[in-house]
Amino acid sequence: MGIKLKWDGEMRFVAENETAASLTMDTGQAYGGSGKYPTPMNLLIMALGGCSGMDIVSILEKMRVDIKRFEMDIETKRRAEAPEYFEEIHMVFTISGDGLTEDKARRAAKLSTEKYCSVGVMLREKAKITYDVRVE
Repeated sequence: MGIKLKWDGEMRFVAENETAASLTMDTGQAYGGSGKYPTPMNLLIMALGGCSGMDIVSILEKMRVDIKRFEMDIETKRRAEAPEYFEEIHMVFTISGDGLTEDKARRAAKLSTEKYCSVGVMLREKAKITYDVRVE
């Protein structure tokens, strides 16, 4: 995997992967940015959500669940001193679908958060990661 970053003025950087997919990151106005784009720390939590979400969808599909809706909310707590890494991350998975049971949803979430999500495994070195599952 290779990522290329280019400075785009002020505090903006555009990151591009090997398939030319790109995204812009920035920082808040208090730090010299525009605040219009996700910060690197925002992107890290987005990556965690995407990683866990993709795992859970894949696992539930293997369980023959026809997912109708899947949303997640993620709350974080960061360290007060530099470096301001995440100390706590709490994810709430809200899922509905045909054939979905509470047990299936909890099993998929557990497998993702404890075994498969590479982003979560890396973040666990510093952050306590917890989750709740809501089945609708």
